[in-house]
Parts: sequence; structure tokens; C-alpha cells
Amino acid sequence: MKKSFFFSIIVLFTFYSTTINASTLLDDNDSTLTITAGDTTLKTTYIQNAINYCNTTGGGKVILTPGTYRTAPLSMKSNVNLYLDSGSVLLGSPNMADWTVGGSLLNLINNGGKTLTNVTISGRGTIDGSGAPWWAAYNANNNLSRPRLIYISNTTNLTIDSIYIRNSPSFNVVPNNCTNVVIDHVNIFDTAISPNTDGIDPSNCKNVLITNCTVDVGDDCIAIKAGRNNGSLSPGTCQDITVANCTFKHGHGVSIGSETDDGMLNLRVTGCTFSGTTNGIRVKSGAGLGGLCQNLYYSNITMSKVTNPIVVDMNYSTSTTYPTDIPSVNGMYINNLTVTGASNAGTFAGITNGLVQNVVLSNVNITATTGKMTFTNAAGITMNNCIINKNPAKAGTNVTLTNVTGTRGF
Repeated sequence: MKKSFFFSIIVLFTFYSTTINASTLLDDNDSTLTITAGDTTLKTTYIQNAINYCNTTGGGKVILTPGTYRTAPLSMKSNVNLYLDSGSVLLGSPNMADWTVGGSLLNLINNGGKTLTNVTISGRGTIDGSGAPWWAAYNANNNLSRPRLIYISNTTNLTIDSIYIRNSPSFNVVPNNCTNVVIDHVNIFDTAISPNTDGIDPSNCKNVLITNCTVDVGDDCIAIKAGRNNGSLSPGTCQDITVANCTFKHGHGVSIGSETDDGMLNLRVTGCTFSGTTNGIRVKSGAGLGGLCQNLYYSNITMSKVTNPIVVDMNYSTSTTYPTDIPSVNGMYINNLTVTGASNAGTFAGITNGLVQNVVLSNVNITATTGKMTFTNAAGITMNNCIINKNPAKAGTNVTLTNVTGTRGF
């Protein structure tokens, strides 16, 4: 028999069969847990039991009603929607020792290596990772291993919708080896000095849509990764990713890499605003970490006070583990880009055996302190209607070329 539950959790009937409400989180006897103001005990078992119950009864929605729910790591299950009402806070325990249960278990979302389907995290509530003690510990010892906040792997049909994410110990949202991912209207904030707190890091994922998000963090706003999987190459696992209508504040911009071993195919970044980020458009990799990144499209982008508006660096980092994994870029298209208050006009830097090639810049207008855009180890560069510091782009004047062949339009 299907049940409805409340912890100040309710289970409503939607496309899922079961709904559990926060005032009805389940203990081991399927009884109700009531959350009271100021309660600082861990609610991990109750929330996990509710998630498990929805999963085993055909799928459902676990609703956290207004209140704060302190928890250690949780595991999501197939066909479950963890829904946070406005005013609810899912709080990662401020006690770092509570995160060690299960060894390397990552906070809030972990699938234990199993394949999941139809996983949703939604609502207007907040997920808070209590990151401050982790940041302090990392600053004292940068070899410290820290948990991610939301980490989901091997999942088909993953949706993260409209939630607020705060204070992650390290990376905020990491879909790994997932297919059909939608991240929409998500607001992510860590302080600008929080170390290595990437916003959204799709890793070896296919069919990803990131839209209408605001990201303000201490490292990459978005970092798309395509590294080896347990040492093995898996070409084609990182492709068809769209980032649209997003706002980026503090952070290192929208990046590919540094791991690109498996290659990246078909990225579209459109309608985005960068304000005060360290970087804007960024591709970073290196010998031993690289593969081919191709069909990268950027359009209708505005940047203000971005230090490095365009950074393509095939010598960002190197590794001797897989020396044949060489990075390169083939097919990069930047259209309708406006940049004001930058420190430099942009850098495209390939390596001799990993060129940056077939780059087209159209309708680009950049003002920058240095006033020069540089290309190194590149081939097939086209510039149409490009203005740098109020002057048309011109090789030898405001465009510098080193070991570059096949230029047009400047």
C-alpha cells in the first residue's frame, strides 16, 4: 500500500507514485519525524529512509518543508525527486567528521557506482555545504581531500532545477558520466576566496543543458572535463553541451579542461554575461592530459571587467602518465562578443604538436589594457569585423602572431 509522509516531508502524487513530506520523514518503523526549530541533530537516516522508500515503491517525491535539516552524506536513488520547499535548508553537517562515513562518500548525492535513472533535485530551497571549516583546513594543507557538494555519476535523465547552492567544501555540482542532464535556474554562491570551489563540472557527460543559472564561486564557474576513466580512454563520452543565458560573477569563467583526454565535441555557449570573473572563454589542457576539442561555439556574450576574456592554453598543465594524450583545438567560433575593462584582449596558445586551428572571430569588440590579442602555434585564423581598443584588428598592430599560418581578414 502506498503511503504519504511528512517531516515537516510530504509525498504528493505527481508522475511519481509516492510523496513524503518533511514533517513525515520515516524512521526505521515508517513512523513520522517532526522537525522543530533549532534542532541540530543529524536527520540523515530519516531523509535516506524516505528516499529509499520512494525508490522501492515505484518512485516518488521527498519534500523538505520550511526548516533546516542537518545531514551527513546521502545517496540519491532512481525515480526520486528530492524537492526543497522555499524556506527549507538541507545543511551539510558543520562537523567535518560527519562527512567521513563511507570513506570517500561525497556529500548529498552519491550512487555507489550503480546506474541511476530519473534523478531530480528541485524546489526553491537551499543546499548549504558548511564549507568554511573545509576551506580553512585546505588553506592550511592543500593536499587535503574534500568532498563535493552534489556528485552524481552514471545517471540517465538528471535534473537540477531552481535550487540555491551555498558554501560547498569544494566543487559544487558534478555530474559524472551522465546522459541527458538539465541544470536550470540554479543559483550557486561561494565566497570569492573559497578555494577550488568550481560551480558546475560536467565530466564525460552527453546531452547537457545548463540554462538561466547564476554562478559566483572561487574557481571555474563551469568546467567541462573529459579525462580518462580509470586510466582508459572513452572517446565520445563528452559531447553536446549547451550553456545558455547564464550569469557569471566571481570565478574563472566557462572552461574546458584541464583534462581533455577523451576529447570534447560540440559545445555551445550563448547569451551569457560575465562580470568580474578572472577568465571568460577558456580552454586549458596540456601534454599528457589532452585530446581534441572541436566544434566550440560562443555567441552573444557580454563581459565586463574580466581579466582574461579569451584564454586558450594547450600548455596549461602537463603529465607524464599518458604522454600520447596531446591536446588540440579544431573549430572554435566566437560571434557577437563585447568586452569592456579587460586586462588583455585574449590569448590563443597551442603547442607545436597540438595546434589551435580553424578559429573564426566575428563581430568581436574588446577594450583591454594591453590592447593586443596573441596567437601562438595556430593555423587557419579568420577575423571578421573585429575591433580591439577601438581599432580594427590588424596583424603586427593589435594582433601578435607567432608560428601561425593561414590568416584571413586582419
